[in-house]
Amino acid sequence: MKIQAVEACKDKTVSFFLPSGEIDEKEFEIIEQKLNSMITDGEYNVIIDLSRVSHMNYKVVGWLIDYQKKFKDFGGDIKLVNVSPYLYDILRLYGFYPFEIYPSKRAALKSFV
Repeated sequence: MKIQAVEACKDKTVSFFLPSGEIDEKEFEIIEQKLNSMITDGEYNVIIDLSRVSHMNYKVVGWLIDYQKKFKDFGGDIKLVNVSPYLYDILRLYGFYPFEIYPSKRAALKSFV
């Protein structure tokens, strides 16, 4: 998994998170470590690019929602980009309502400004 941080505007940095493959409970442990380290480092604005994710366990959606709440408590947010129709259905079935979904990183990045 790859994480890249960029300056979104004068006082905001946004981290791009690019997981790949299938995200199940075990894989989420790695993601969870990275999300926790972002919180520790004061990186509260995250864009998760799902373009390389082929499947996501429904439990992971709930955990992501929990992390989004944590990030929002610090004044940040988690936003999703490049969500395939298949992943969109998984999110929708679980109730993805807290997530803003964008067609591209650029659109999501602009939403933080």
